Amino acid sequence: MLREETNSYPARRQQKQILETARRIAVVDLKTDPIFKSYTHTQKLIEYGLEIAPVISNCESILGLACYGRVLNIPEPVDIVQFYTDGKADIMEAARDAIQKGAKAFWVETDVAPKDVRVLLKNAGVCLVEYDCLQKEYEQFLNGCAAAPAIWDWQPARHVRERMTRYPITMTPRSSIQSALEAMKRGHFRHLPVVDETNHLLAMFSDRDLRLMYPSPTFEPDEHEMEKFRATPVADAAAFNPVSILPDATLEDAADLMLRWNVEALPVIADGEYLVGIITVSDFLKEYLEHREQRNKHH
Repeated sequence: MLREETNSYPARRQQKQILETARRIAVVDLKTDPIFKSYTHTQKLIEYGLEIAPVISNCESILGLACYGRVLNIPEPVDIVQFYTDGKADIMEAARDAIQKGAKAFWVETDVAPKDVRVLLKNAGVCLVEYDCLQKEYEQFLNGCAAAPAIWDWQPARHVRERMTRYPITMTPRSSIQSALEAMKRGHFRHLPVVDETNHLLAMFSDRDLRLMYPSPTFEPDEHEMEKFRATPVADAAAFNPVSILPDATLEDAADLMLRWNVEALPVIADGEYLVGIITVSDFLKEYLEHREQRNKHH
């Protein structure tokens, strides 16, 4: 009965209208291991061009995206909150956060929501979807369009804001080399912006800085030296006053700066040196590969 109510014709029609306009999705409690469907489904949503905000406790990043402790911590508006019930997240907390963030829909993929959550969402006017795969819905929506809406058509990125990673993982000057190394390893990236408590950009730390700090390979350092090295503050190795770029700058400007200063990443700043993103050489490679894929589709 519950399933029928949330998948009736009027409900399906409402879902389609939401899919047509939704662009930012908070995914609560997705698994960090690729063997799980939540991981692969989220990967697909990213490929569709959607902005994903992972909400996972005790996790800094996944799929190259910064993670948040709860939906309310996401700095930007949220269109859909997708909730996976096989984790430890609190569904009532997520529902309340969804309402406060102005989400249009609350999506429970493989289960039904508890009665009190259903009542809360209904009273707030938030569409509840149950037992339905969001990734499959988007796939059908895109394939079902005779002519895909222009907003879904791939267009070459022209500006830094279109390609940058928003709100990347950061360190403070007092963070240890060990914590920076662990963050880079978990997130599979090589550059970390260093900011103060107000998110004001101070420096950049990279794996190259790490190599320069590492004890000489000509001798094997003892454990005491290694402990001292791992505890060294990031400030002792980072490059302060780094070259940066604005979100509205062109990708050509970013490429010119990278080549001129021989760097592989640029912090993106706005509103007086506040960090809003980062763009790297990998972003340019992704842009090239997408361009090649689209070109092949038309030949």
